[in-house]
Amino acid sequence: VDQSNIFKVSPLIDHADVSSQIGVDGRSGVIFEELAFCVHLNLRCDPSDSQTLTAASTALGVGLPLVPNTFHEASDIRIHWLGPDEWLVLAPMTHIHLFKKINSAWTGFHHSVTDITGGQTVVRIEGERAREVLNQGCTLDLHQRVFKVGQCAQSLLAHVPVLISRCTDNGNGTCRFDLVVRRSYADHLVRWLVDAAREIGFVNRLGSPRQRTSPTNRSQMWPASK
Repeated sequence: VDQSNIFKVSPLIDHADVSSQIGVDGRSGVIFEELAFCVHLNLRCDPSDSQTLTAASTALGVGLPLVPNTFHEASDIRIHWLGPDEWLVLAPMTHIHLFKKINSAWTGFHHSVTDITGGQTVVRIEGERAREVLNQGCTLDLHQRVFKVGQCAQSLLAHVPVLISRCTDNGNGTCRFDLVVRRSYADHLVRWLVDAAREIGFVNRLGSPRQRTSPTNRSQMWPASK
C-alpha cells in the first residue's frame, strides 16, 4: 500500500491558530502544548509474579510502578499505574517497536498488551499558575504537598475523563502537568482549558502539524520532562 499520501493528524490541529493571550496582570500564566504522535500501550499482568515484572522491566528499560497512583520514567519512556494489574506506557514514536517487544518478552506469561496509540493524546499545561487553571474543573487536591512530582491519578476535568500526571518542576516555581485524554474528548477539553486561562493569560503551542506515516517520520520525540 502506498502510504506517501497518508498522514497522521493531531486531534488538536484546529487549535494551532488560537492566539496566545496576555492576562490581566500583563503576563501569561500557563503554556499549553500537545505531545502528539506518541506510543500509548495498555499493559495488564499479574503483579505478584516476579518473573513477569522482571521481563517487563528488561523489555521496557524501566520497571512497572507498583505503588498506586505513581509513574516511573526512564529516558523517554513513562509508565503510569492505573490499577493493581494495569499500566499505561507512553513513549515517542521512536519506540514504535515496544508493542512487539513487550509481547515477546511476556511469551508464556498470562498478560495483555493493547495498542491504544490512535485513541489518545497528551495535553501538557505548565506554568506558575497551571494548578490554578486545573482547580477550576477538577476535584482532586493538586497542591504540591499532596499531589507530588511522580504521582498520577485518574479523574474528571471539565467533565472529561483524564489521567493527570505531576511532572518534574523546573526549579523556579513553575509546575507541569500532563493530561492523557481520549482523542474524541480532546477538542472539548482544550476549549475549556483555553477559556479557564483567559484571565491569567496563556501561550498556545497546541496543534501539532500533520505527520506522514512513513518510517522516516517516526523519529519525532515528545518534549521531555525537565
